[in-house]
Amino acid sequence: MAPDPQAAKGLMATLLYIDDEEVIGIVVSRFFGMRGDVVRVAKTGAEARDAIQSEDPAVIFLDVWLGDESGADVMEWIVENHPAKASRVTFVTGEYPGAAGSPNLARFGRPVIHKPFDLTSLSAVLDAAESRAGT
Repeated sequence: MAPDPQAAKGLMATLLYIDDEEVIGIVVSRFFGMRGDVVRVAKTGAEARDAIQSEDPAVIFLDVWLGDESGADVMEWIVENHPAKASRVTFVTGEYPGAAGSPNLARFGRPVIHKPFDLTSLSAVLDAAESRAGT
């Protein structure tokens, strides 16, 4: 697939993947990079906030458990500080739905993809977002 023209121009990422599991971030980055998509990976809540403030990703994949805080904490920050980007979030998690101690994600009304996931399930989310944006 041809490289994304936005990437060639040095524009901001179209996909932000937030996960403290470095290997998953690498796999996601390589997969979408091979498709020609622009990818940014954040491993901490602080990195995620920096990327969300400075970039305009079409899609944000947010792991429920980051090493330093929960994805729900980051989502609350997004809702409060960048509400237009909240609708771009899809949670990813390795937990069973409703597991004890899990944050209540239903309150955000966002989709959840469970690990281990097939990369095509992430692709479908990005493709749908790009279709809505008319790209």
